[in-house]
Amino acid sequence: MKWVRGATLGRGTFATVNVATVHQTFSSDQQTPLLIAVKSAPVSQSSTLQHEHSVLTNLDGCPHIICCLGHDITTEPNGDRRYNLFLEYASHGSLHDLIHGGGAPLQESVARRHARSVLLGLRHVHDKGLVHCDVKLRNVLVIDDDRQQVKIADFGLAKRAATKADSGDGEFRGTPLYMAPESVLHGEYEPPSDVWAFGCAVAEMMTGSPVWRCTEVKSLLFEIASEEPLISEGLSEQGKDFLRKCLVKDPVERWTAEMLLGHPFVAEEGGMIDGGGCACPVDSPTSVFDLGPTFATEVSCSSMTTSDFGVGGGELGGSDTTAVACAVDRICRLAMGGN
Repeated sequence: MKWVRGATLGRGTFATVNVATVHQTFSSDQQTPLLIAVKSAPVSQSSTLQHEHSVLTNLDGCPHIICCLGHDITTEPNGDRRYNLFLEYASHGSLHDLIHGGGAPLQESVARRHARSVLLGLRHVHDKGLVHCDVKLRNVLVIDDDRQQVKIADFGLAKRAATKADSGDGEFRGTPLYMAPESVLHGEYEPPSDVWAFGCAVAEMMTGSPVWRCTEVKSLLFEIASEEPLISEGLSEQGKDFLRKCLVKDPVERWTAEMLLGHPFVAEEGGMIDGGGCACPVDSPTSVFDLGPTFATEVSCSSMTTSDFGVGGGELGGSDTTAVACAVDRICRLAMGGN
């Protein structure tokens, strides 16, 4: 495919994302969009992009997941070889951009529609035996401004269900604000973890704020492990009930994507698209380092005890102090950036 790299849309540690123009003759003949997004990284550091290409190829054909348009390797003028992943271009950014950049959360009628689209995408992911592992508003892209069509993107952290994370034994992955309790406590990343993250994202769609108010990593992870997430009383009864089904602490009891699609909140797409609402925006961190000082003294590892996790009250399984000690250790390691 002949293409020309354009403006940079974003940068990561190794990769960049650019808009690109496809050669017009090729576009006309092959039904390839004139504008595409290109994720690029040095070939030697492109394993995540190559993994994402493999995952998206497996998920091909779902209208609720960003389309992969191919890949290639180019040699830059300086001699560097780069791996390029071609993706559908989301001209209107992400739902995070729409909500926090626009200064207002979404009306419930709009959130219902977006929630249903994301659920349909997640059901497809889970039916294929995969887990996304990083569902959040930044990874839900707005494709069509008129229809407000959204699609799930960024599958670089995706893994096979019922397997250990590829990045190591129990290593953390994803974004702290959207982490499920079982991910924090036990390093589990399975379809229920995606549903939890989805619930956090839907709540943020409708309120403009995360379900957790902590801005310090250790305190945040402590809350996820031991507290209930905040569900706004200002939402409709259907909306609150839907979020409760997503945010059940026990992953075994948490509703699946398939079950949630039958919930009245999303069973029928509601209303005309209408932005607006009361703004109370709080930005969503993309990594532990976006949450402020990494070791504020508000909660120290040494101050965490078994009682902090409900041991004795049955919340985390009775008197299993060894398991709780492991959980405390995991939280401390995540707060230090996973080291």
